[in-house]
Amino acid sequence: MTAHELDARPGELVTPTGVLVLPSDVPRPRWLAARRSGIGGSDALAVAGLDPWTTRLEVYLTKTGSKVERPQTDDMVWGQIVEPAIAEYFTHQTGIEAVRCGLMRHTDRDWQLASVDRLTGDGGLLEIKNTNHWRRGEWEDGQIADGAEAQTQHYLDVTGLSHAWVAAQVGGAPPLIRRVERDEALIADLRAMEEEFWELVRARTPPPLEGGKAAEDLVCRMFPRAKTGLKVEVGEQGLRLLRDYNDAHLDEVAAKARKQRAKTDFTHLMGEAQIATYRGQEVATWDNASKTSYKQKVLEERYPDAAAAARQTNHHRKFLNKLPKELITDGA
Repeated sequence: MTAHELDARPGELVTPTGVLVLPSDVPRPRWLAARRSGIGGSDALAVAGLDPWTTRLEVYLTKTGSKVERPQTDDMVWGQIVEPAIAEYFTHQTGIEAVRCGLMRHTDRDWQLASVDRLTGDGGLLEIKNTNHWRRGEWEDGQIADGAEAQTQHYLDVTGLSHAWVAAQVGGAPPLIRRVERDEALIADLRAMEEEFWELVRARTPPPLEGGKAAEDLVCRMFPRAKTGLKVEVGEQGLRLLRDYNDAHLDEVAAKARKQRAKTDFTHLMGEAQIATYRGQEVATWDNASKTSYKQKVLEERYPDAAAAARQTNHHRKFLNKLPKELITDGA
């Protein structure tokens, strides 16, 4: 090992079961292209259902060549910038050398990839995380976030190494350092899910779309703009989905009304009191608050240049349920 970069060439065995595919300094487009040939650590999280931002379908689409653009956020850019500093902090705290390696694949399972952040001088690997303070609870009392645990076990499976280190900067505080031992049971479970998923990729059989925010975001990125005038016949499946949507909307409206009624009755019960208690224990507050806003019309009339400079337009698609009354029920 050199001071910062592993001295190896593509095709060489660099860990017990890890073969170097690409060094860490290759152009990003080439690295992304190589990643499409298998399942990497971040892919493994989505395959296992542990990635709140990525669905299994999105992983499938990227592996089969579909271009699903994912805009790079400021958090992603910042994570790349601070990664070397976190690695330096790890070495400073532990005395263990950590070097960049690149993209590896398993010697026998060429579809199983690992792009570890660093290899460590004690025969392990280092995974670097940068997350916000809202997720600090996942790291307290010596814990390791589930996603980080699964990702490091995937890397240990690919590389054949015995242990990993995780250095996690949480909310800008000095990184927390955790050691992760190889867990054969978890590795076996993850590998089974990955193998099953990779068979879907090989067979060109897309997995179903999961629910949640990640799925909604994926669909919006897949179809960002409507083609004016284009129609599609949705059939019985579409009718069932619109009925489900309509039923859920009615439930939501009713729940919102119940919520508002309970709030109104409760605040009437409180009157001028700031704090409500039950048997001496605080259960609610109704405090004084204020909110500052700007009148758009006044701003545009008096300061048109400032208003124009601050104005921005965000394009999106607006969904409207126009299901006719006669089709709402199953008896239609």
